[in-house]
Amino acid sequence: MTPLVSIITPAYNRARFLPETLDSVLGQSVTDIECIVVDDGSTDGTKDIMMRYCARDPRVRYLRQENRGPSAARNYGLAEARGRFIQFLDSDDIITTDKFAKQIKQLDGIKDLALSYCDYRYCSHDDVNKTVSRDNFPPPRFVMQRRLWDIASRWETEFSIPMHCFLFDARFFKERSIRFDEGLPNHNDWDCWMQVFALDPMVFHVPEMLAIYRLHDDSICSDRQKLAIGFTKAIHKQQHFRHDPVMRHFLADKMKK
Repeated sequence: MTPLVSIITPAYNRARFLPETLDSVLGQSVTDIECIVVDDGSTDGTKDIMMRYCARDPRVRYLRQENRGPSAARNYGLAEARGRFIQFLDSDDIITTDKFAKQIKQLDGIKDLALSYCDYRYCSHDDVNKTVSRDNFPPPRFVMQRRLWDIASRWETEFSIPMHCFLFDARFFKERSIRFDEGLPNHNDWDCWMQVFALDPMVFHVPEMLAIYRLHDDSICSDRQKLAIGFTKAIHKQQHFRHDPVMRHFLADKMKK
């Protein structure tokens, strides 16, 4: 039977946080789901945790690969996903129990390509209940337009919304073959978003904090030099925007920095 939502979680040495992430998925009010965890060659207790969850709940699927990075893990999960909707969720982040219900209500029955996003908050690495800061994206103009195209040029500075805030129509990946670039050292999400922007999908917004982003020191986001290198490589790929004057100016400006 086809599940309503496929949750794809790449996991690499996050055994400390993984149970909390899985519990937030399995506790959803929408129960028709499959939770796909792709172990990216973890050397901690990730496998043992997953064996326990698989034995306890048939909706949990455990896949394992050699260490190839989160993009390869997400792509592996996409190849296995069967749901009508796709949720990406990193192995240290959290979603609230009503996230799927509220976003599916917006997307169900929409014939065009569409996605829904929610607001989010940051939490400290050791306490999901401890809010570090709050964000509410994006401004009313974007909400009224319900389009992503106009935020591409401001993604880095104004709209950098975590991937797990979104719920996607699976057709983005099944019919349009959007994938994560396994050759990029980072900015894989940004590269994926640029593919999404090019399709000019409908966008819906739930103005509630239904996603929690965990902050900790060993995050890839903490290495600014690596981020700059990855962003440069990602920008070089965006040839499909070369005829758009706004995007051409944006990409040229980024290349100078």
